[in-house]
Amino acid sequence: MIITGVTTRSVIGTPPAAKQVAAHRGFHAGNAPFENTVSAYRSAARLGADLMETDVRRTKDGVLVLYHDASISGDFIADTRYADLPLLPGGEHMSRLRDLVDAAADAGGHTRLLVETKEHGYEAEIVSMLRARLQPSQFDLMSFDLDSVKALRQLAPDSKVGALFGLVPDWQNGEWPISGAQIVAKARRAGADFVAIDSHIANNERLQTITDAGLGIAVWTVDKQLDIQKYLADVRVQTIITNAPDVAMRLRDKAPVAEPAPVTAPVTRLRLVEPVEPATYVTPGQAAEWWHDAVAA
Repeated sequence: MIITGVTTRSVIGTPPAAKQVAAHRGFHAGNAPFENTVSAYRSAARLGADLMETDVRRTKDGVLVLYHDASISGDFIADTRYADLPLLPGGEHMSRLRDLVDAAADAGGHTRLLVETKEHGYEAEIVSMLRARLQPSQFDLMSFDLDSVKALRQLAPDSKVGALFGLVPDWQNGEWPISGAQIVAKARRAGADFVAIDSHIANNERLQTITDAGLGIAVWTVDKQLDIQKYLADVRVQTIITNAPDVAMRLRDKAPVAEPAPVTAPVTRLRLVEPVEPATYVTPGQAAEWWHDAVAA
């Protein structure tokens, strides 16, 4: 499977050469092709990316489409028939999940799918469409919505299912920024195999706590070269989700192929740059910037 859990502290971590590179919404350098399209999947596949991450929503007439935002040009996808949706930039129709699955199957499934459900309620339709042409090992699933994660876990027991965590404040429960222990508790209750964590909050405490709990880790969205190198070097991270899969793969392919020594102590020795510690004071300006990045991811 593409994201494997780490069960104890005395384990072999994931060396740089073994990292999985996920093309965030496909490979769409310069918006050509446009993101979250079958064309972007084919570009990612030609590049040799391990996965394509994509977002799925449902139109008013029940068509499963690939799109991140809830609306396009002011039209809410859930309230609009597929035929009436505005065209994407460049004049392309919004891609359907069915077409993406066909493209992945026709390509042999070598570039696997990492499918994010954007809303709870039609997980069965998504899983059924994926399983119609792909093997369980050829797609993974994830969501911010923990009810959706629970549903996906039941519907796809042989595929990996992840819980997404980012800079989304939970003011009612006082969980911002969320701690590693809170992430683990939520992910476990939902039955997740792995945690997909926003790079803005992927500090040492959270990564180590998630690893100690035996959950796999994917980090998003990692685009700067120094950040890509950092997560390639971090043995706790299995998957890097990036808008620059070409850069990530080039850096990964240059990395040593030797296995790292067993990790028998906290990995703070790696001296990772820690974006946000739980006790760090966050200014309103920083919060607004990070919130914008989290919503856009």
